[in-house]
Amino acid sequence: MKNLKYIFFSLFTFILASQASAQQVNTLYFMNSVAQSTKYNPAKQTEAKFTFAFPVTNSSLHVFNQFNFNDVYTTENGVDQLDYEGFLNKLEPNNSQLSSVSSEVFGAYYQKYKWGVHLSVNYQALEHLTYTKSLFNTLLKGPGQELGVRQDLSSVANVYGFYDISLGGNYRINDKLVLGATLKVLFGTHQLNAKVNGYALQDDNTAMDFSLGGNIELRSRGLGEVVNEEGDFEVDLDDNELTKSLTSMSNTGFAVDLGAVYQFNDELTFEASVRNLGFIKWSDDASNYVAPLENIVYTGADMKALLDGNIDDAFPSISDSIVFKNTDTLSVESTSTLPTVINLASTYEFWERATAGVLFSQMFYEGEYYPSLTLSVDKQFGKYFGLGLSYTANKSSAANVGALVSFGFPGFQLYVVSDNLLTAGFNWDQAKTANVRFGLNLPFGEVDKGDKIPNSLKRRLRN
Repeated sequence: MKNLKYIFFSLFTFILASQASAQQVNTLYFMNSVAQSTKYNPAKQTEAKFTFAFPVTNSSLHVFNQFNFNDVYTTENGVDQLDYEGFLNKLEPNNSQLSSVSSEVFGAYYQKYKWGVHLSVNYQALEHLTYTKSLFNTLLKGPGQELGVRQDLSSVANVYGFYDISLGGNYRINDKLVLGATLKVLFGTHQLNAKVNGYALQDDNTAMDFSLGGNIELRSRGLGEVVNEEGDFEVDLDDNELTKSLTSMSNTGFAVDLGAVYQFNDELTFEASVRNLGFIKWSDDASNYVAPLENIVYTGADMKALLDGNIDDAFPSISDSIVFKNTDTLSVESTSTLPTVINLASTYEFWERATAGVLFSQMFYEGEYYPSLTLSVDKQFGKYFGLGLSYTANKSSAANVGALVSFGFPGFQLYVVSDNLLTAGFNWDQAKTANVRFGLNLPFGEVDKGDKIPNSLKRRLRN
């Protein structure tokens, strides 16, 4: 059972420790002094005339759980141990999970009153997992929970990475309305898809025998051979194909972001945007593998040997025949869609350079819906220091307290922002979500003196 245990244990550990959401860090939406807020709405206008993102430093990381540490672990005799029932009670019959990690490799932003442009190169890795509750019910408690009934073990994990080259801009239609758009050219680099089509069955008898059925399918691109000569799943990190795929431009795609900002008056704005309308078309040859589950059989206990006291002979080992074989017969999906995000926001400047905002964000991906609501209050102290707090309710947790901070000096800006920094930091064992985005920017200049500047922007640019 070496391979089967490895696959299921890795899947369980991944879900327990690394569940994440590809949702944006909502609090960044309200940081007008940070050029990267235009990624959430291309109609936003940056405050500095020129901004250069320091290479690779602008990155984001997300963790999004439907349970916290206290839900899953219990303490007995001073030792933490897994609470199986607590974990299973948090699962729906069918579950899904989405995670992402991203980095801005290069970014340049230019803004005037009438129009602005920006160019960036980004790398992002996405992972999407769907699984059934019965998969972990069988894994943690055994197949004997429902005797004589097939227990579904279906699950699908899809991981892929890609570059995008983004060119966008905004244009002021009049004193109140700004429209923006970003066009993205996508280049897929790596992909790994794993699918379990199987079931477990234990008959209603005293021997407690069980069997598995179905198969496991693997598909990979850009990772080299992920199955070794013995038929075991194994990714060779020294494979040249891993690095070659980073420069490949054969898996192309396109996406677009659209946005609008309406300045109702000097204090109140209404904003809307839609992000990631696009897909990647995979054209590289895929390496496909299949491992049958039918030969995984446990014949049960030998009751005669057990009654005779021959314990060593009473419990035969489980046959181990999980062996992946190369195949070209799999039906391969060659297109990857992106998580689509819709943002609806409003901000109100209630005091000089102090703003309150509300953002309703909705993400749609492969039939799943991830809503969130963020309230934010922030204050800019001069040009080079900003501080704020946020509250976010999302699909898994109704109480997340985040923060934003930016500081620097002429030509330098450091920012850190999170939707859950305070909650996860002070009560880590009760936190279900955590995310953070940080980066270094090099902002220069202000809007030209000859440019017409709205009153709201004038207040932001004053010391």
